[in-house]
Amino acid sequence: MGDRSPKDNLCQAGREAMLDHFLDYVELHKGQLVILGDFFELLRYPLDGIIERRCDLLDRLAAMRAVYVPGNHDGDVFSLIDPQRPPHPFFAGVSDAFTQVIGNRRFRFMHGHEIDPFVNVGWKNIGRMIGAMAYHFELRRRNCPGMNDYRLDASLRAGYPVLRLRSRLRRSMNKTLRECRCRTSVQKVKLLTRQIRTQHMITRYYEDKAEDAYDVAISGHTHYAAAFGNWFFNSGSWTGQTNDFLVISPHGEVEVLGWTACGPQFKDGILAA
Repeated sequence: MGDRSPKDNLCQAGREAMLDHFLDYVELHKGQLVILGDFFELLRYPLDGIIERRCDLLDRLAAMRAVYVPGNHDGDVFSLIDPQRPPHPFFAGVSDAFTQVIGNRRFRFMHGHEIDPFVNVGWKNIGRMIGAMAYHFELRRRNCPGMNDYRLDASLRAGYPVLRLRSRLRRSMNKTLRECRCRTSVQKVKLLTRQIRTQHMITRYYEDKAEDAYDVAISGHTHYAAAFGNWFFNSGSWTGQTNDFLVISPHGEVEVLGWTACGPQFKDGILAA
């Protein structure tokens, strides 16, 4: 979310009202809400402006004692707030990636950028530059039609051609995209790109799991809500075609859901091996 300016993702497609109803659902079931990063779009909006214009939402999340793990788009929050005197009570719930035992299984909660080879030291500088340009045009024109969350991610990735891994991933990704582009809509091509990226990252999650770091990985980052076996789950995003989330039972069972105008709906997002 941004500061309620024209291209703020949370201001579009009725998401503010949907989020409000979703929070009602969480409270009704006495759930613990964990926000896995990219909650604030700090590459495009100043934090103080977001806090000022989203104070009502932050008040509610603070009352719910929501846990907030920053991602790559809002990782700067650690350097922007004073833990001793946070700018809003919501930030009392800010946390690094953490592990929690639920139903005899160790769950690792993280955004996911921690293992993404595209996100390195140079990423932040490129991200700030692109985000500042988008914010500048948005303020001047009161709109920024060329910039949304997908294009911002794509622009950021385009700035890292020096990464060795990118050259290896590009070959397999482009081959798949060429095969389907002639018969697939633009939206489906975007979704496929995210799926391929997620599949490459799963190998890194598995390496950590194999080293006994955790039993179940819970992440976001790639915006594709899905499950892989019974040990990897992606919580998806609220900035695309659907509003996704995960529900973890006290016994450690995980369900992938989407929030609709009619309430929660089960999703069948399964990643192929």
